[in-house]
Amino acid sequence: MNRPCAPDLLVTARQLLLDELLPALPRELHYQARMIASAMITAARDQQLGESCATQERQQLQALLDGADNTELPALRRQLAAAIRLGQLDHHPQLHQSLRQINRSQLAINNPRAVRD
Repeated sequence: MNRPCAPDLLVTARQLLLDELLPALPRELHYQARMIASAMITAARDQQLGESCATQERQQLQALLDGADNTELPALRRQLAAAIRLGQLDHHPQLHQSLRQINRSQLAINNPRAVRD
């Protein structure tokens, strides 16, 4: 027997919340229920896309930082911020495109409607 994966469970639970529980809740709790539903779908997308998004960001940042040895995203982000503050990447041909791609990947998880092709 196949076990359902976490994203599928979240999507199913979210749908149950919206379709069956929300109508039964008092009106003053609808906002909170919708916030929970929103968090659930974001968590499902993070389960599906999060690792590839992090891998892609790591590769982009390492390329911008000339093959930085560190593979930890927080450290790479700090290095990038420091390099930008120091003006070391002012004329880097890929900076803008890389940052846009990183942002689009993160938006695909957190707010997919904001991503326009």
